[in-house]
Amino acid sequence: MVGGYCGKILRVDLSSGSTGTERLDLRLAYNYLGGRGYAARLLYDRLRPKVDPLGPENLLIFMTGPLTGTPYPGAGRTAVCSKSPLTGTIADSLMGGSFGAFLKMAGFDGILVEGASRKPVYLSIDGGRVSIEDADALWGKTTSEAGRDLLEAYPGSWIAAIGPAGENMARMACIYTAGKGGREGFAGRCGMGAVMGSKRLKGIVVRGSEKVKVEHPGEFEKILRKIRKIVEAHPITGKDGSLARFGTALLVHRITAAGMLPSDNFSGRRLNFEDVDGFSGETVREKYLVRKTACFACPTACGRWVRVGSWEGKGAEYENIAMLGPNSGFYGYEEITELNRLCDELGLDAISAGGILGYARKAGEISGLEDAKRLLQEVARGTSRYSSGLAGVRERRRGVLAPLVKGLELPAYDPRGARGIALAYATSNRGACHLRAYTISPEILSNPEFVDPGTERGKARLVRRMQDAFAVYDSMIGCKYHGLALFATLEYELDDVARALTALTGLHWSGEDLHEVGSRIYDTERLFNVREGFGPEDDTLPGEFGIDLSRLLLQYYAERGWSRRGVPRKPALRRIKRARRFEVVSSPIERLTFPSLQVALDMDSDIETIASVAREVYLGGAPIIEAGTPSVKRHGVDRLIPALRRVAPGAVLVADLKTMDVGNLEARIAFRAGADVSAVLAIGGRTKVLEAVSEATRWDRAILIDFIDCQDPLKTMEELKSDLSGHEDRVVFCLHRGISEQLKGRGIYEQSQLISEAKRIAGRFPLAVAGGIKEGVAKDVVGAGADICIAGSAVYNSSDPRETVRRLMREIGAKPAS
Repeated sequence: MVGGYCGKILRVDLSSGSTGTERLDLRLAYNYLGGRGYAARLLYDRLRPKVDPLGPENLLIFMTGPLTGTPYPGAGRTAVCSKSPLTGTIADSLMGGSFGAFLKMAGFDGILVEGASRKPVYLSIDGGRVSIEDADALWGKTTSEAGRDLLEAYPGSWIAAIGPAGENMARMACIYTAGKGGREGFAGRCGMGAVMGSKRLKGIVVRGSEKVKVEHPGEFEKILRKIRKIVEAHPITGKDGSLARFGTALLVHRITAAGMLPSDNFSGRRLNFEDVDGFSGETVREKYLVRKTACFACPTACGRWVRVGSWEGKGAEYENIAMLGPNSGFYGYEEITELNRLCDELGLDAISAGGILGYARKAGEISGLEDAKRLLQEVARGTSRYSSGLAGVRERRRGVLAPLVKGLELPAYDPRGARGIALAYATSNRGACHLRAYTISPEILSNPEFVDPGTERGKARLVRRMQDAFAVYDSMIGCKYHGLALFATLEYELDDVARALTALTGLHWSGEDLHEVGSRIYDTERLFNVREGFGPEDDTLPGEFGIDLSRLLLQYYAERGWSRRGVPRKPALRRIKRARRFEVVSSPIERLTFPSLQVALDMDSDIETIASVAREVYLGGAPIIEAGTPSVKRHGVDRLIPALRRVAPGAVLVADLKTMDVGNLEARIAFRAGADVSAVLAIGGRTKVLEAVSEATRWDRAILIDFIDCQDPLKTMEELKSDLSGHEDRVVFCLHRGISEQLKGRGIYEQSQLISEAKRIAGRFPLAVAGGIKEGVAKDVVGAGADICIAGSAVYNSSDPRETVRRLMREIGAKPAS
């Protein structure tokens, strides 16, 4: 079996009490990855239409992805998949923590549970030993009680378990997961806990010691370093970013300011700062936080462990806070925590629970905290008319909104405030869900860039690209928060994760290959739902919201290549590709051999003349060609860089922007135009340099840091070197004497001691030297320690630039460009 996969799925037939294994289908794995995608294909192939979600024929699948159990950030998550008893759609619910990583350590890519036991049982997976055990002593216990008992009986394990809600098949029951010292999690949405309860399966306990095989460890570690640096430097996901500082409740004030935090059953009433500050991430940090908690291999640690009164435990996430709080008429963090804690112990999805409480309070059926607690207990016991969810309530109160899409209660963003999230809710294959396409990121958080929330323009494509990218994240499996850090544009590119998967498995994916995988997953889920009777009339929001999506919906169907009835036109299930071989990707600096020659085209000429000189320089063998500052200012990178690339296809192209501010933005402009390297000025300051390097890391490009006019270039270089440790394959230090300074002396070649000291400081970072370099002195510059000689006018003003380059290359002992 290739890297990233164990190669087998555990099959458990609870009707017969038997267990066995089936081989992972590598062809399907390449086309669906794992997790949500692989499970979707299994459910489509193996479930007959109209099967009872709570009957023994329904399948319950716990599925990992190829990244699960590796050091990839957040790679401990697990997809729990089935036909939903709440919605009747295909469904999955991702749970955090480390259960998936432990399952891979036990040697399995997934667990496929079928049938139903006649008595309560739990499943024990202890390395290669699998057994079905009696769970009479656990039945009736809350999630934490059952989890504690299992963890005590199986030290060093990780568990998944249901509470009373799952046992009684309340249709919004969730699955709890925990392990000693790790972050607790829940597979919250769509009633996966009810399916587990219908099979009389109280819990699963798993432990093992196997390691995930990596096909190309060096390349995998290299791309992981890049991804970690991006994640750790991002203002949201970084170690000191807003998500790490405030948890997901950082959204409270942002969503309130946008007028989208739901209150009083999605009444549309706008809340203000004072209304919500008591349960904001800032207040939680100041008054209640004990410590942060993290999922497997996660550098962010967005989980909160809080102390409220005498109780200490897992803090509520933003969704739970908003839905159990203002949407249900509660505004105190203490009472919100009490409701959240009750949902967790009973094993109820807090989002759906908040939808039920909001509806019941608006209908006048409950008023205060005790009423709300009583109702939740009745729902969990299966004795409430809400135990089947809001969609199962036969007689609804006239004039009271039931906030549902495809039977699933809405999450905590009022769709009136953003057309993107409205379309995302309507077109989600599992019902109202913000995590199928989190358009809140661009529409409200301006990440990776701002998109007007009120417009329909471009929203069909935006939602489709996000849905496909997130389907990949749910299948490989990775954390979507980290994905939001990696996305550089609204195309939601997957190039970095493609490289990670390629190095891990030895199979090749490009970023667009993965988008095709995401589209295939979405089509497969859609075909499942079409077979179950769902159509375009289900791709809508309740009329009370007053949102007409009809035109946008047709645009979305066209984006996906579906018919006007929302049915995939192409034979989606047959579009199966063969795996391709691994390809190594190198940074621009890694493509060079040293010493090397860089020719700077600082020419105030028309673009044809500059390109003609560049062609001669390239044919002369120059490995690096620089679009000099005068050329860039006259023609712009969008015209100049492509012109140079056409005549010098194999050269490393440098855009000498001399960036002084917004290092990330200017570097992005250069890279988007096709430059391999962008130049930033050291005198612009540490922050600008680090911004530019972060952008280069994102694009797999490089930065040249120019120390021109620094009062003490050696001291500045030493300071930056410590900040940039680990970026030696992505940063060039450039000692530079400008043309104005050259007029006062000979050039930098006369300062051999300065060059030698700079190289000593630079160490493993390549050192470039520029300023008056020409034939006869270039060898002295290299002899003093330069890795890259930068020549300018000595080349482009010569009578034969091609031959001049050849002589300079011979003089410094450089290899010509390939």
